Amino acid sequence: MEPTQDLAFQQIKTRRVFEEICEQIRNRLSTGALKPGDKLPAERELALEFKVSRPAVREALRTLEISGVVSLQKGVKGGTFIRDGNPAMLTQSLQDLMFLGRVTLRSLAEARVLINGLVIKLACERATEEDFRAIEENIAFIESSDEILHRANAGVMFFRLIAKATRNEVLMMLVDSLSDIIRVVIDRTGRVARPELVAVRKRILKAMRARDADSATKAMNEYLSVVHQGMDADPIEVMRPGRAVAAVAKDSLPVGKAAPKAATTRRAPSRPATKAVRGAGAR
Repeated sequence: MEPTQDLAFQQIKTRRVFEEICEQIRNRLSTGALKPGDKLPAERELALEFKVSRPAVREALRTLEISGVVSLQKGVKGGTFIRDGNPAMLTQSLQDLMFLGRVTLRSLAEARVLINGLVIKLACERATEEDFRAIEENIAFIESSDEILHRANAGVMFFRLIAKATRNEVLMMLVDSLSDIIRVVIDRTGRVARPELVAVRKRILKAMRARDADSATKAMNEYLSVVHQGMDADPIEVMRPGRAVAAVAKDSLPVGKAAPKAATTRRAPSRPATKAVRGAGAR
């Protein structure tokens, strides 16, 4: 793919050069001059156009990569490409804030209740029969599965399907991010089966089909109160700092199995989870 031409970048005149480069590239995204999949000019060409040093361009591109804006690919067909939107960045940001003590697990759980309350009301208005069938199939799978990890994965999908029914991509991202973080907390502190939640899921779906937002919200709050048991403890340490939620979710194992150890990395032993959170329920 050839680099996108005619971007009309301007000469940099500020002290923190790499920040100005980032801002100009983000501005091109906001105006539509750059779109997902577009390839930026080579580092040398960008340095000439911005009239800055190549290290400044390199620092800007790395900053944009960390932010999830661009992807730096190596090889003959490599280069710097504008990425599609990456909701996982929101999840990572919330996780980092929790580790830094700026966001508590209690606050995340409370936000999840409030956001899902809005989501279920909107889903009651906008859901189609196709949405209802997808949720029904999801519940049937959870009910028939004996594997706790499979049930947990399907539990995350249950929330995602409801959020999808809102036709609001921002709400979908928020629901996904909060679900992922809570799911990792539960995995790390000890997941137990919650067969009683199947009946609650069915009540949620029944209320949605009836377009009964009040009943659906009441059932959703009941569901989350079970899942969030013990998460009012504060502070809480449930994961080793530095591990991404996405990475933990990917290699999560059923309770009782130890996660594989890295061959070359030595990690400090994690502290025991806060007692109040042990035994949090499966979704």
